[in-house]
Amino acid sequence: MSFIEKNLSANERICYVGKIHWYIYLRGIFFIALGFAASGASTTLGGFLVIVGILSLIFATVMASSTEFAVTNKRVILKTGALKRKFIELQLNKSEGLRIEQGIMGRIFNFGTIKINSAGVTENFGYLAKPFQFKKEVNNAVENSFASLNPTAAQTV
Repeated sequence: MSFIEKNLSANERICYVGKIHWYIYLRGIFFIALGFAASGASTTLGGFLVIVGILSLIFATVMASSTEFAVTNKRVILKTGALKRKFIELQLNKSEGLRIEQGIMGRIFNFGTIKINSAGVTENFGYLAKPFQFKKEVNNAVENSFASLNPTAAQTV
C-alpha cells in the first residue's frame, strides 16, 4: 500500500496516479556506457565513470520509488523524498494554480516539471511523466468537486 493510499480521508478515492518518467535513468546509463568505452584508454577513468553511473542509477531508483503523485476526488497529493520528505496537499476547492514547464527533451519524451502555487508558495516536482494528462486530471477533479458541491449548477449546463 502506498503512502497516499494510507493517508486517504473518509469517502476519498484516487482518480489518477502520476509517475516519474524513465528519463531519470538515462544519466546513469550514459555514464556507465561512457565508462566502459573509456576503460580501453584508462581503466581508472573508466572505473570512475562506471561508479558515477551506478550511483546515479541508485539515486534515480530511490527517487522513483519514493515519489508519488495523485489526484483524488478531494485533493491533489504530491510526495517526494526517502530520507527528507516533501509533502504537498492541495485541496481542490482551494486550487490556485498549476504550471507545467518542459524543455526540449521533456517535449520529445513527454515529461516535465509541475509547479504548484498555493498560498504564495511555489513548489516544483520534476520529471513527471505525461504532465499534461496530470493537469487534465486535476482540472477534471476540480470541476467534479464544484459540481458535487452545487448539483443544480451542473444540471443547468
